[in-house]
Amino acid sequence: MSAEEVMKLIEDSRKFLEPYRIYGKMISDGIAQLDELEKLIHQRKYEDAFKMSSDMCEQISGYRSFAPHLADNLERVKDILGKIAC
Repeated sequence: MSAEEVMKLIEDSRKFLEPYRIYGKMISDGIAQLDELEKLIHQRKYEDAFKMSSDMCEQISGYRSFAPHLADNLERVKDILGKIAC
């Protein structure tokens, strides 16, 4: 598990959300959060990235049944970053 794997998961999540951008601010905000998460990883701020990914997992928990793939990706990102940050 590595930062490269996290970057692939973030890109996959972004690709999932992009077609839904027209449906509102929540989707645009989610894409912006993925962009910010990616920046933190590039800057090797893994602890901050882990905290952000944990918050994102909480935010999507109520929508898991609508976007299980996205929720799973975010959980994997959080798990990997948790191991990298320690």
